[in-house]
Amino acid sequence: MAALAYRYTPDLFDEPLERRAEKRNRLFGEIRRSNKEMDRRFAPEETQDDLVAREMPLRSTAGLGERRFTAWRGRSGRRYVASVFSIDDVHALGFIDAVLLAVSPDRRIIAARDSGPFGVEAALSRWQRAIMAAGAAEIHVHLLAEDGLSRRAALLDLMPEACPEG
Repeated sequence: MAALAYRYTPDLFDEPLERRAEKRNRLFGEIRRSNKEMDRRFAPEETQDDLVAREMPLRSTAGLGERRFTAWRGRSGRRYVASVFSIDDVHALGFIDAVLLAVSPDRRIIAARDSGPFGVEAALSRWQRAIMAAGAAEIHVHLLAEDGLSRRAALLDLMPEACPEG
């Protein structure tokens, strides 16, 4: 009768959990360091265009006749979906807890503000008159910021940089 010889070789799953976790963390650490190095080496040079928010129209609404929604890419790279209103549309100012963007005909953000929790009509009407005088053509309303902190972060990400003169 022939005897079968079997040699046991331990594999990854025979190691204690702590040792497996240690190996996994070491491997992921190496991958993260490698990714950071690649990002540093191959990152594009920062241009003036990277310092401003850019409109990125929604592909899903491209076939529609009218433009009701759009998206903006903030300086951080984060995407903000907004409803589009004409500059003289009073409904644009009726939202509470929203980020309001004044947009010029050449698709730049002229001004931005938080509508606030109460939507104070007098202040918003003054803002509307001011942005009309500044040349705004539309008001874009971002409603997806859930709280004051999120709206503040969106405003800081989307507002145009103040250019010091001198």
